[in-house]
Amino acid sequence: MKKVLLSVLILICLLIVSCGGDIKISLFTRDLMDVMAAKENAIYTNVNVIIESLTDPNDIDFLRNNLNGFSNEHAVEYNYSTSLSFDIKVPIIKEGTRIDMSKDLLVITGKEINGQTLYYISYNKDLISRIDRYIYKAHYQNIDLKSFKIKIEINNDERRSLTLTTYSAYVNGKAYPFDHEEILKERDRISLEISEIFNRYISGMEGNSYPVFSIK
Repeated sequence: MKKVLLSVLILICLLIVSCGGDIKISLFTRDLMDVMAAKENAIYTNVNVIIESLTDPNDIDFLRNNLNGFSNEHAVEYNYSTSLSFDIKVPIIKEGTRIDMSKDLLVITGKEINGQTLYYISYNKDLISRIDRYIYKAHYQNIDLKSFKIKIEINNDERRSLTLTTYSAYVNGKAYPFDHEEILKERDRISLEISEIFNRYISGMEGNSYPVFSIK
C-alpha cells in the first residue's frame, strides 16, 4: 500500500512540475503586407493565451503588469484543470525594426527574400524568464515553452489571392511535415498549428532562424 501511495505522489509531482497551454495568434494579410511596405514601424495583433492552472488574483495582477495589452482574463477548462485564458498584443515588425519589446511575449518578424516574404516567430526569453520566476516562487511550477501549442489563424483581407507556404505545420487539421502551399483567395481564412518538433525548435532558440510561413 505504501508503494502505491508513493507512486501516486511521484506521478502528481511530475504532473505539476511544469505548466503549458495554448498560444493562439490572429493575423491579417494586410497588416503583414503593411509592415513590410514600411507603412508602420510595428503593427500589433491579438493573441489569446491559455496557461494551465493559473487562477489566483495575484497571478492575474502580475501578468497584467508585465504583458502588453493584457485583457479579457477568465477561467477555462484546459487539460482537465481550471486554467487562465487572457488576451495580449504582440508586434509584427520588419526585420531590422527596433521597438520596445520588454512587455511583448513574442514577436513576429518579416523578411523579404526572392519575391516572397518570410515570417518568423521568436519568444521574448527575458520576459519568459521573469514570468517563470514568479510562477515558481508562487506555485513551485515552471513555464515549459515546449508544452505550449502555437496556433495561427491567417485571414486574407487583401483584394487578391495570395500563395501561403507553411513549414512543418498542421493546416486546417491536416499534417504537413515539410513545405506546403495553399492559395488564399480574397476573404479566405486558414488555421495553422506548428508541429511538435518545430515548436521545440522555436522554444529552444534565442531567435528563430527558420520561417513559420511565407507569403507571395
